[in-house]
Amino acid sequence: MRWTKYLGAASVICLSTSAFAQDAAPDAARIVSDPLYLPMQGQVFGETSYDWGSTSLDTFNAAGAQTSTSNVTSNDIGQQFMYGLTDDLALRFDWGYDTRATSRHPMPTGGLVTRSSSGWTDPDFGITWRAIDQAAGGPFSFDLRADYSPDAFPARIANADEGGTIGRGGQAADFGFTLGHETRDFTLAGTFDANWLDTRNALNQTTGDNTITDSQWNYRLGLASQFRFTPVLSMNAGVGHTFSNSSDVFNTSSDLMHVAHGGDYTDLNVALNYHFIPNTVVGSIGYQHNFYDNTHNVFPTAPADDTSTRNRDEDIVGVTMRYVLN
Repeated sequence: MRWTKYLGAASVICLSTSAFAQDAAPDAARIVSDPLYLPMQGQVFGETSYDWGSTSLDTFNAAGAQTSTSNVTSNDIGQQFMYGLTDDLALRFDWGYDTRATSRHPMPTGGLVTRSSSGWTDPDFGITWRAIDQAAGGPFSFDLRADYSPDAFPARIANADEGGTIGRGGQAADFGFTLGHETRDFTLAGTFDANWLDTRNALNQTTGDNTITDSQWNYRLGLASQFRFTPVLSMNAGVGHTFSNSSDVFNTSSDLMHVAHGGDYTDLNVALNYHFIPNTVVGSIGYQHNFYDNTHNVFPTAPADDTSTRNRDEDIVGVTMRYVLN
């Protein structure tokens, strides 16, 4: 499936390039749902979303034999608020409630194993500063972003009797920037993010032991765009690639350490937007597909315990309502 993600990425880039043939006159209006949107001073921006997701993957042992196939279904509700301290500085808050159901079918034989997890996500606090504003005469807009998410809720792994939680089990932070240019009919923006995950501690409710994962940095490059067909109808399209680093994982009951080689992944997304109240209340329906590389768990002192996951893909369908209060 690797060729598919590259084809999709190329399609987004080609669409973005061809869109300049519409109306290329520079325009720095702050349009709700646009990739470069930032609230003005005193404005409150809200975003309420619901996403349904389905992820499939296959697991293999050290000998290369498939041991199980799994499917994860998720239902995620998210809420974001932004407040404009000035025209170029905004505070941000994100929080959500998620539910996940995992169905695993052991191979070659075995009954279906189901597990469920639910709970509040760890909240996220952020700030965005528009260092360069196209509206002030610049050729583009340039935003600097920073986010921090505390370890607010414990991480517990589900078992047959008790459900798991959604919390990461550790702190997280993100540092990034957005560079973009806006015309009357089109916006194109490039993004970069450096995501830090602190040491994470998850409780296995079956064995009572803890799984401790060392801290790591992951990085993402993205391209986002919006095509405005009419004053009330637009389409967003984007592509991103996340570079995942390895981390050491320690199990407190077995005293075994292994290295988790998390695979990179590419996401393709598209959304259709409609302004119910022009530039005040905007509804969106979107779709995203994530292409995951293979992952590997390597046990240096017990190579027979090595595992890997392959053929992992994820589909996400969602609806979003955005609104601005002056």
